[in-house]
Amino acid sequence: MAESFEVLTPLVTPFDADGDLDIAGLESLVRHVTGAGVDGVVPCGTTGEFETLSPEEYRTVVRTVIETTPDDCRVIVGTAATDVATVHERMAFADDQGADSTLVVPSYYGGQASETGNEAFFEHVLADAPLPVYIYNIPGAVGQELSVDTVAALAQSDAVAGLKDSSGNLPYVTSVLNRTPEDFTVYQGHDGLFVPSLVLGGDGGVSALSHLLTDEFQRAGAAIADGDIGTARTVQRDVLAPLSEACGEFGFAPTVKTLLADRGVIDHATVRPPRTELPKDAVQTVTALL
Repeated sequence: MAESFEVLTPLVTPFDADGDLDIAGLESLVRHVTGAGVDGVVPCGTTGEFETLSPEEYRTVVRTVIETTPDDCRVIVGTAATDVATVHERMAFADDQGADSTLVVPSYYGGQASETGNEAFFEHVLADAPLPVYIYNIPGAVGQELSVDTVAALAQSDAVAGLKDSSGNLPYVTSVLNRTPEDFTVYQGHDGLFVPSLVLGGDGGVSALSHLLTDEFQRAGAAIADGDIGTARTVQRDVLAPLSEACGEFGFAPTVKTLLADRGVIDHATVRPPRTELPKDAVQTVTALL
């Protein structure tokens, strides 16, 4: 079991009622989550709807988050793209702004790439990486699972800091932990598996629900470190699991934005297509859960 753990927030990107970038809302959001004590923030990831941002908006989000985040809180910038050149461009910008590291997914267009192809993609990305890189396995969005063999091979690179896994596949996590070096960080990206991953030896979570439930994640992690599996199990089953299931049904960005708007952290729950906002009856359901 993990003796220490981290909780990081994959930031949503606030938009106003018209769908335009809400910079003041983003600053307020960063102050909200960092004030709650998260160990790091991750802008421009999946929950941040990065693929809907224009290049200028992307740079604005990255710059705003880094400028607003306290020095004692890490910033891991999502730098996903389908081509190596754009990944490098985004990495260079993140480095120039003062980010701590970056998060990169496999190329997500063109069908099922071979293991050799995925490994080659990451090797080209890592060749000129100015910052440590976290590999991001998210088959539901990318269309394929990054194989354990590929992760194990990439883990040998000094440029690779670890993995965020959002597959929802615990045997996958176990295999990665068994096949990678001791200092290779494995973050759970599926909130519904935060506690099981820590018990297996994972290093924490990049958890969307930490926008609002940082204390609960920390309570569960501390319980595991103390050997109090009963308390950790209760938090997972009674608090994290129901809301995680709602996120799975309605989407993490729409659900989390609904909850944040309900609590007055952001002004609007606006999302951009192809995501859609929650129906009114669903809003009542998820806010009641919180």
